[in-house]
Amino acid sequence: MVRFLSEEYFKHVQKVANTDEEFQIKARGFTGSFTFKVTDKEDLPPIYVMFEDGKITEVRELKEGEETDYALEGPYEIWVKVNKGELDGANAIMTRQLRFLGSMSSIIRYSKAFLRLFTVMSEVEVEY
Repeated sequence: MVRFLSEEYFKHVQKVANTDEEFQIKARGFTGSFTFKVTDKEDLPPIYVMFEDGKITEVRELKEGEETDYALEGPYEIWVKVNKGELDGANAIMTRQLRFLGSMSSIIRYSKAFLRLFTVMSEVEVEY
């Protein structure tokens, strides 16, 4: 098992997402960089994830001062609720429990892909 929302966790998400046919279909054509950030845990640094034509091509810690096209951030407890299926990912974003940063109009086109990504994320065995 890996620690939830750690760099190692996102490397596992990369493997699952890149072999998940449904995610591949829904994310086809999407290219952009994302930051995934836990706002209340210093020991979990922000993670940089690069998507190229729907594939995750890079996962690493976000460098100091580095910016990405999009970001999703929020408290650890909310991330856990989404991952356990206790809170819907889209609802968490719409109610600002998870904060989305970036061009909303461009990401709406791929909203089904990112909802699928929440499912893919929950398939990785984690330690909370």
